[in-house]
Amino acid sequence: MAKQLVDQNDHLSITVVIISFNSKSTSMITSLTLASNKQIRYEIIYGGDQQPTELKATDSHIQSLKPHVRDAVSKLVDPTRPDSPRLAGFVVDMYCTSMIDVANKFGVPTYLFYTSNAGFLGLLLHIQFMYDADDTYDMSELEDSDAELVVLSLTCPYPLKCLPYIFKSKEWLSFFVTQARRFRETKGILVNTVPELEPQALKFLSSGDTPRVYPVGPLLHLKNEARDDSVDKKQSEILQWLDEQPPRSVVFLCFGSMGGFSEDQAREIAVALERSGHRFLWSLRRASPNIMKEPPGEFTNLEEILPEGFLDRTEERGKVIGWAPQVAVMEKPAIGGFVFHGGWDSTLGGLWFGVP
Repeated sequence: MAKQLVDQNDHLSITVVIISFNSKSTSMITSLTLASNKQIRYEIIYGGDQQPTELKATDSHIQSLKPHVRDAVSKLVDPTRPDSPRLAGFVVDMYCTSMIDVANKFGVPTYLFYTSNAGFLGLLLHIQFMYDADDTYDMSELEDSDAELVVLSLTCPYPLKCLPYIFKSKEWLSFFVTQARRFRETKGILVNTVPELEPQALKFLSSGDTPRVYPVGPLLHLKNEARDDSVDKKQSEILQWLDEQPPRSVVFLCFGSMGGFSEDQAREIAVALERSGHRFLWSLRRASPNIMKEPPGEFTNLEEILPEGFLDRTEERGKVIGWAPQVAVMEKPAIGGFVFHGGWDSTLGGLWFGVP
């Protein structure tokens, strides 16, 4: 997004403040710092070696970093320097809304960069409005209800039992309601979406009851970056196999960085894939025992968890892998369908590559 903005305005410069939680893994940060130029530069703030995993701890930790961000910005716009730029405003992400307080200290507006979609943003703001209007509001009691919620940002009523987990968990709900309240304090919200994709949601968000919304998408990370030599070798094997398959013949299953499955779930998917008769590439990972504290991992022995003989019977037409180079896979002509977790980046990626 920063690159698009500076490409359209020669007088604009952008400093991206990065909070690093791991002093030992600096390769990504070093590469960004080396990529700094007159219009886009990177400021690193060290947030400690241990990244918080609990919601309240994460929020408190970000709060504690406000003085560091303030100091970094003060140095950037030091009036004693002849080349000091004029501070125009702050852009914060969904989890750093406490930095609005820092922007207020400098007397500049704050904009929110919302990386999910406009429909979900409208739903979140609607839930927050309902929550604040009713002190006894409790979504967990409505989980088995047949009632529907009329949300103006969505084209049809939303079944309450289908609400995401974050609205049924008291801890998550409280956290996101607090975030949504702060969203309303911003001057504008930049949403990674396209007007033609979500006209109903953008119409609602432009009604005047919320900060002005700017659709700035599709913003996609189309560079595929292998993580090390062993990953690079596996990636080459996967891509070579795809090159050998007929056009639009392979179903790609990939469920995001947080998507893992139990052994029972993995077996059910395997049965479905075998019965379908289609070629497939399946990125399969083990469910995390606590997704807030650790990401999904790899299964150590696929033969033990998949149906007996599955790998042998599907050897000619399918591959079961761990981590997947999603962008590199999606752009291959062999991919004819995409089964995924509903993540917004993956949704935009599927549209971008024309994969249903």
